Amino acid sequence: MKTLNNILKAFLLNILFIGVAFSATTCPALSIDKNYISPATQAEAVIGNALCALIQLKKDGEYRYFNVLDLIKTQVIPFIDIPYTTELVLDEHWEGLKSEEKKIFEKDLTKSLIEDYVGLLVNYDKFESIYVEVDKNIILEGKKSEVKIYTSTGSDREVTAITLKMVRNNKQWRVYDLIYQAISILDIETMSYGSKIHRYGLYNFIQRIQ
Repeated sequence: MKTLNNILKAFLLNILFIGVAFSATTCPALSIDKNYISPATQAEAVIGNALCALIQLKKDGEYRYFNVLDLIKTQVIPFIDIPYTTELVLDEHWEGLKSEEKKIFEKDLTKSLIEDYVGLLVNYDKFESIYVEVDKNIILEGKKSEVKIYTSTGSDREVTAITLKMVRNNKQWRVYDLIYQAISILDIETMSYGSKIHRYGLYNFIQRIQ
C-alpha cells in the first residue's frame, strides 16, 4: 500500500505542476464553466484555473486545509466523472449493486480522492518554475479521448509525460483516469477496492464505508 501511495503522490504533484504553469500564462482567460469541444482545452481550463486559485490563496495568506478543501470540491471534483470512474473501479461488482449502494461507493471514492489531493497540496509549500505543453493532437474515440501533457522542470529539462483519459458527458469532458509512467490511477483504485472487497466481502465492506 505504501508503494501505491507514493505513485498517487507522483500523480498529484505532476497535476500541481501543470496547474502552476498554466496559471501564469492562461488563467483566468479559460473558463471552467464553458463546455469545450476539445478535451485538451477543457483539461487545460480546469487544471489551470484550479491551481491559479490555489496560488491566490497563498498570496492572500488563506492557504489552509479547509480553504483548499473547498476549492478542490468546487474546481476539481466536478470535472472528474465520479460515477463512471466508480463503475470502472468496481468492475464486475457494479451491475449487482442497488442505486443507493452505488452512491455509497461514489461518495467513498470521492472522499478518497479529496483526502489524498488536499493532504498533498496543503503540505506543498514551494511553487517551482514548470514548463508545460498540451498535445493538441488528441486521441479521440467516440465519447472518449486521451490527452497527453508534457512537463519539464529544472535545468536538465527532463520531460515527463502524463496522459489524461477523458469521457464526454452532458456536453462536457471529464477525467476518469490519469496515467503516469505507464501506471494508471484507475488501476490503483481498482486494486485497492478489490483487495478490500476480497477481505471483508462486498456487503460487509459497504457497511464499513457508508
